[in-house]
Amino acid sequence: MFQLLGAASASGYIITALFLLVAVGRLARNALHKFTARLPKRSAVKHYATAAASMVFFCLLVVRMCFIATVIIDCAIQGDKVEISGDPESQF
Repeated sequence: MFQLLGAASASGYIITALFLLVAVGRLARNALHKFTARLPKRSAVKHYATAAASMVFFCLLVVRMCFIATVIIDCAIQGDKVEISGDPESQF
């Protein structure tokens, strides 16, 4: 029982931390966008900075999404007995 409560608490903290990390990433992306707005339109620094910020932000969103999906799937698997067999109909 205590292990289950600890796991739920830990996953809640991790999810909250990931949401905060994404929020900080959005703030950083907006700050970088304001900084690059002053650069010339065809500047290489502007291009690479925007690409790097977009890639980092996308990776943060993917990590958050994967962790949430893992927690949901883990909770679903712990609730029911899962049988693996060759017959696809018997698995449902």
